[in-house]
Amino acid sequence: MSESAFALPEATRRGRGRAAWAERLARFAQSGLSPIQFCAAEGLALPSFYAWRRRLAADNPGPAARPGDAHPGPRLVPVSLGPAAAVELVLPGGAVLRLGPGCDLAFVRALIEALGGAPC
Repeated sequence: MSESAFALPEATRRGRGRAAWAERLARFAQSGLSPIQFCAAEGLALPSFYAWRRRLAADNPGPAARPGDAHPGPRLVPVSLGPAAAVELVLPGGAVLRLGPGCDLAFVRALIEALGGAPC
């Protein structure tokens, strides 16, 4: 039998390539590796990696490129910060004050004066 009898139609070959690259790029995103490291580990050509990443990104635009968006690009997401950090003051005499968040400023002023610092 000839090799052409087992050849897949071009559209099928392209689909398998596209699906394989989409899966590879998903693995890359989870790998924590640089593109060079990932391609070396997978035995891939770096230019092919970038070409497929660009091609698949163009086929599947993310939420930042939806039609009707006035400003396509990065979107802001809510961020919550942990508790405020303590403040540490080192006075000229060498004394150290560690102040927690929300401390009383009148108390801090009185404490600095009592320890010999300049008035606030």
